[in-house]
Amino acid sequence: MRPVHRTGMLLWRGGLLLLAVTAAVEIMRSLLRFVDVPGQVEFGVAFVLAGLALVLVSLIMERVKDARSEGYLSE
Repeated sequence: MRPVHRTGMLLWRGGLLLLAVTAAVEIMRSLLRFVDVPGQVEFGVAFVLAGLALVLVSLIMERVKDARSEGYLSE
């Protein structure tokens, strides 16, 4: 893949990730608006969701790496 294509894919995926994170935060804030919770709880829930997302991403990256090393997946 050429560097220009790689850069375009990176920007496209980054934009989708930003959109998904923004949507998740807004949904969380709208759901928590019905219940009177302190700001610390909102931050705590946001950090838990961010940690879960990082764990899922790392698991996916590890699985792709294993699949490539076993020959099931090619570039």
